[in-house]
Amino acid sequence: MKKLLLILVSFLLLFSCQQQQQKTIILSKASDNYVKWIEDENVIILDAYTIKNTDSILALADGIILTGGEDINPLQYNDTINLAVCEIINYQRDTLERKLFDFAMENKLPLIGVCRGMQMMNVASGGTLYGDIPSEIGTTVIHRNNGEVMHEIVLVDTSSLIFPAETDTIMVNSWHHQGLKIMPNHLRVIARSYDGLPEAVVMDKVVHPFMIAVQFHPERLGKDNIIHRTMRESFYKEIRK
Repeated sequence: MKKLLLILVSFLLLFSCQQQQQKTIILSKASDNYVKWIEDENVIILDAYTIKNTDSILALADGIILTGGEDINPLQYNDTINLAVCEIINYQRDTLERKLFDFAMENKLPLIGVCRGMQMMNVASGGTLYGDIPSEIGTTVIHRNNGEVMHEIVLVDTSSLIFPAETDTIMVNSWHHQGLKIMPNHLRVIARSYDGLPEAVVMDKVVHPFMIAVQFHPERLGKDNIIHRTMRESFYKEIRK
């Protein structure tokens, strides 16, 4: 009897440890590429866009990823001029991602922003956006051309959370016509494209321990790409602390 009790206790302890190791990551809007990038056998991935009760999943969250997508409503950053150049606006998503960002800030949850997600990080922090890059900045760098394009970016600061230390310039994929314009002081630019547009930022650690964002799409760069791996590993290291 004692032996059976010992086996049962050991099993329960093992099960409890496994449960403690399991993490929950929330995607603001999921797609196969994001899931494949971030999936792990000890991770539950939830798509916030398809779940009505956001509060219920935020209570489980260990990390959040704001994913790419539609233009952010310019009224979110008190701009009416950009309304004329915006494409599809998803009001539901704007509200949802603001809530996810605010929750991550308040609870110091690790957060990654990708493309639109980087723009939302800036807007929710008090920044603004260029409404249309070709008409406002020019076409020195092509950020999209009927779809995804590739262009080079240059590192202007260091962050091992996004880029390997030995990197100076690197090719990235790009698919956007808006970008960061005015930025708050607590967002630090790590990389820019050659037209000056911010391509990677990190949040000041005094404000938040782990918020990083990129304008390109690491989830589509492939598992052998150094940025794809570096951002994923940095994120997992943070949520497992």
